[in-house]
Amino acid sequence: MPLGLGEEPHLVDHTLRAVRTTAIGPGGWVVAPMHISVDVGATTTVIIAANPERKWLLLVNDSDTPIWVNLGAPAVAHEGIRINANGGNLELSAAQDCLYLGAVDGIHEAAGDKVCLVTEGV
Repeated sequence: MPLGLGEEPHLVDHTLRAVRTTAIGPGGWVVAPMHISVDVGATTTVIIAANPERKWLLLVNDSDTPIWVNLGAPAVAHEGIRINANGGNLELSAAQDCLYLGAVDGIHEAAGDKVCLVTEGV
């Protein structure tokens, strides 16, 4: 179901409700969501750069290993915010009073790269 004017996206049973990809009139805010996949390494990796236009951010760990994220500084394993493996997620939004506009770094402690799915609404 698409969002109505002024509605904000939210998770229902860990599934993102459909987000309008066209401009929403006054009172609404998700204009164009961006979806990317980022390879997170065993050394700190920038998952997403700072964005002063950000309205909403969803990070989903699409790997078999926990990923730790840090807001505005290099990530360190076992510090900061842990995103569990196999679909663990972190949502940062104004609707939840936890919007963050700065860069987000991530790290894991296994071999190879691990995938973090990123959806950002601006």
